Amino acid sequence: MLLKELLALPIYANAKVVAGNAGTANSVQSVNIMDAPDIIHYLKPQELLLTTGYAMKDHPEALLALVANMAEVGCAGLAIKTKRFFREVPEDVLRHAEELRFPIIELSLEQSLGDLANYSLSHILEKRTEELRYALSAHKRFSQMILQGKSMQDVTEALARLIGSPVMLLDGRHAPLCRSASMTEQLSRSLLPRLQAEELGTRSPHVARTLQLVPLEAGGIVYQAAELQPVVTFQQAGCLIALTSSGINQQASLTKHAMEQAANVLGLEMLKEQAVKERSRRYKNEFFSDFVDGLITSEQELIHRGNNYGLLHYPVYISVVARRDAPFGRQIATGEPDLDWRYISERDRHYDLLKSEFAKLDLRFVLFTKNEYFCFLLALRAGQDVGYAKDSLFIEQLKGIVSVLGEAHGIPISIGVGKPVPQLSDIPLSYKEAVEALQTGYDARKKQFVQPYRAKNISSLLRMIPKEELREYYNETFKDLLRIEGKERSDLLKTLSTFYDTHCQLAETAKLLFVHRNTVTYRLDKCERLTGRDLRDPVESLRFRTAFQMESLIQTD
Repeated sequence: MLLKELLALPIYANAKVVAGNAGTANSVQSVNIMDAPDIIHYLKPQELLLTTGYAMKDHPEALLALVANMAEVGCAGLAIKTKRFFREVPEDVLRHAEELRFPIIELSLEQSLGDLANYSLSHILEKRTEELRYALSAHKRFSQMILQGKSMQDVTEALARLIGSPVMLLDGRHAPLCRSASMTEQLSRSLLPRLQAEELGTRSPHVARTLQLVPLEAGGIVYQAAELQPVVTFQQAGCLIALTSSGINQQASLTKHAMEQAANVLGLEMLKEQAVKERSRRYKNEFFSDFVDGLITSEQELIHRGNNYGLLHYPVYISVVARRDAPFGRQIATGEPDLDWRYISERDRHYDLLKSEFAKLDLRFVLFTKNEYFCFLLALRAGQDVGYAKDSLFIEQLKGIVSVLGEAHGIPISIGVGKPVPQLSDIPLSYKEAVEALQTGYDARKKQFVQPYRAKNISSLLRMIPKEELREYYNETFKDLLRIEGKERSDLLKTLSTFYDTHCQLAETAKLLFVHRNTVTYRLDKCERLTGRDLRDPVESLRFRTAFQMESLIQTD
């Protein structure tokens, strides 16, 4: 209870606050009696000390040190029996107590310290019992509502009626989930920016606290503070907010108890909803993960599940894969419980934000997660053309999503886009292309990009082969030509390369090289003699063409 409430009891009728009156709003949890020189080592926060001052009667300076130390510990106050060993409290002690806002109470000689302590503790315990009874009653009431199938909106409304204050429930992103009728739309709009200015949820997110507000008026009542009570499941799920118009008193204490019980019940209800949502999401993730991996072989199952997600009977489908950018060479580490909790919570936030942004595209889609990827399967209606060119409207819209997530939410996201496919069963191909496109962007050391899939040409494939093996293949193919020195070798290789570029047309080759047709024939015959290969044979032709493609890749850096 509060010190000023304790001092209002009849047994303290003749007590007098002689200093630190501003501290009478301190909370008192216990009362102690002690007259020992080292008394400060046995005192606790929010404790009222009753003393005769016997241990300090010959050392007034010790009383000054005691007051300073008690204020530092957070004690509720000091009640001292004057006219016994102290004629009066020294002036310097009173002055220092006033500066510290630490209450000093003069007790009369009529009541013994034992009677004062027993009476005070009895009253504190009685008040505590009333609060516990109130909390138990509130918890029972809210629990029965949930068991009867009532919603979180109903619980919020019941809490508002119980405490006589407007109440609002926010989700983990501080968006309103539900609010009482007394928490009007206008009051809510006025309140939320002020709460965000106080960095709601960033400081001590699991601790109830009071926020002082610029006064808000509604219905003739001026609200000066907001009580915040976190609603926690396996992660922080939201926050209960109640506006209050009174200061620290008995009613404020009961308000906090009621909010705590409502938050416990709402937390369990949120946990249930999260479990249902998580199970549904897990089933969806498992199905689509198997689907894009090509493990769903039953056409009937594909049709049935695809119909459940509204994916059937569309003329065009396309896959999009998104991933949060990480510093190159680093992996997200999990394993520690706290790290896992933060990772899951942050991943859920990314999921919701991506889903919200894609919903603005007016395209039918299904979102699922696979490993570190957020995967979208988009279904296009007839006449709906997402385009695939680098500057198409669809690609620009995806770039807009990347920009919004990066600038507004601080989430660096990159996106890979597969090619459109005409049938639902072809989606695995589009998905693989989207993943490959995303990886292509990362290989190029890009960040926060949108990368459409581009089919690999032979040069791209050859880059995947170690350079030493490419050089060995090239030298083996042209070994006899490479032994020739100077201009003759250059002429022979140039003629052979142009011959294949013109699809083995002699006249066209001669024209491009500005030489006579017979010269081309002579050079090609010489190439055949030196290499021992038929230049027009399809197998040999492929070998020579491939070796020419390798030429630029094996040049010395």
